[in-house]
Amino acid sequence: MKRLYIIPFILLLFSVISCVGDLDTEPIDPNIVTTEQIYSKPENYKGVLAKCYAALCLSGQQGPTGDPDMGNFDEGYSSFIRLAFYVQVLTTDEAIMGSQSNGLRQMATNSWDSNTAILNGYYARLYQIIGYTNEFLRQTTDEKMQERGHTNPDFKKEVAYFRAEVRFLRAYSYWVLLDTFGKVPFVTDADKLDPQFLPKQIMPNDLYAYVEKELKDIETILPATNEYGRVDKTAANFLLSRLYLNAEVYTKSPQWNKAAEYAEKVILSHYSLSPKYLYNFLADNNTSPEIIWSLNMDGIRSKTYGGTTFFVLAQTGGTMLNYLNMGIAGGWGNIRLRPEFVNKFQSADQNFKTTDPNAFTKNDSRALIFNVGHKKEIAALPGTFQDGYAFTKWRNVDKNGNPGSDAAYVDTDFPMFRLSEAYLTAAEAYFRTGNSSSALTYINVVRNRAYNNGNGAISNAELNLNFILDERSRELSWELTRRTDLIRFNKFTPGDYVWSWKGNTKDGKAVDTKFNIFPIPSADITANPNLTQNSGY
Repeated sequence: MKRLYIIPFILLLFSVISCVGDLDTEPIDPNIVTTEQIYSKPENYKGVLAKCYAALCLSGQQGPTGDPDMGNFDEGYSSFIRLAFYVQVLTTDEAIMGSQSNGLRQMATNSWDSNTAILNGYYARLYQIIGYTNEFLRQTTDEKMQERGHTNPDFKKEVAYFRAEVRFLRAYSYWVLLDTFGKVPFVTDADKLDPQFLPKQIMPNDLYAYVEKELKDIETILPATNEYGRVDKTAANFLLSRLYLNAEVYTKSPQWNKAAEYAEKVILSHYSLSPKYLYNFLADNNTSPEIIWSLNMDGIRSKTYGGTTFFVLAQTGGTMLNYLNMGIAGGWGNIRLRPEFVNKFQSADQNFKTTDPNAFTKNDSRALIFNVGHKKEIAALPGTFQDGYAFTKWRNVDKNGNPGSDAAYVDTDFPMFRLSEAYLTAAEAYFRTGNSSSALTYINVVRNRAYNNGNGAISNAELNLNFILDERSRELSWELTRRTDLIRFNKFTPGDYVWSWKGNTKDGKAVDTKFNIFPIPSADITANPNLTQNSGY
């Protein structure tokens, strides 16, 4: 299958106006390559597009270390999806880890502040992606194309697709900023590159409207199908369904009907569920029919300590490799499962079966839990890798157990959007509008795929909002959705639902409602007088 890769010298092209002074990206060397040299050749445009995509999973010019594209921040740490794990998963009931550097302990115990390095890196990375996309859009206008003599109709049509994809990546980045920081600096390709430019702050309602409009505009331009790893019309509809599902959080105005409408568009698209849940998280997951948008990884051509290398290695350690093939030489022995996540599965499914390392004979095949030599409870922090059960969801082997191309860096792609989430989005939206029949149908589609005995279906009497929230965790664990889900269900900060070490206590406790949104990094507040801090920080 075709995959999107980066032309190496394109990496030197971009210069970004960072919104965080101490995390500025490295400036380009004008003696190496110029913008005009790159954009004068039609064959280079796809390489620039690839860099815009790659900014979501890679973090430097060479990899895995030594030449980061964000100054003053470790290259491995600064990969977007690694940072997103810390923000969207480590802050919740799904995972815990012993590491304490860069504010990881603060993230794990819901006690961060405006100087927490992980948050600053996440914020800077998102604005770097926005900077890349804005510059691509500036350089590919009709006027620029004409100036450079690019008049071939087929090439112009291809560039129109590229522009729509880049607008999607920018809209996605702004959606993440809306979801995590709320009111943020706002800059587009209409703003001129100027070292003195200070972006104005956009309020959540306005940012919501911007993302909605961008996605609706590009949905009419994007192709119905696209090369693997690139977005299509369905990806735009998928992100709209996410936006509408969380509209009440962002704007205080629920949009359940729209969430269901756009989730239905995804369900009716050409994607279909993979026959096995695990197949979405293996080294050959590029063959899965349900991955709508992926971040493409390759153990040879995209070496990084971020990306899915982080997911596989950080969840692996101890004696785990004695019992199952993860396709790697060794692990970091770091991330474990919090007991509250483990308890979302039946008791029998919480045990690792040495004769069934893939969980293919468990009731629920999503219970990819390793507990040999591990304790379920996490008595103290940081503890050891054996304090808490481990996870085996992410692996560097294919369906036949063959290892990936490298034992240190994985081939497993990261599924940003999967079809099963659209089923769960529709189910929740329908349930909240009183259509429990449609909600039940879609919940059971997901559960029947997950249950190896085919008996995953629940009854209408068992269906409620708490069940839907738990089902999302079982299906989408560690896929960067959990914090957003808990906030939508009003379970993230209150004391009526707690988890181990929430609020920095073993049994968990309520935390201040300010933690439903993250603080704007203090460095940006200081540098830009147009910005005001989020309440409580």
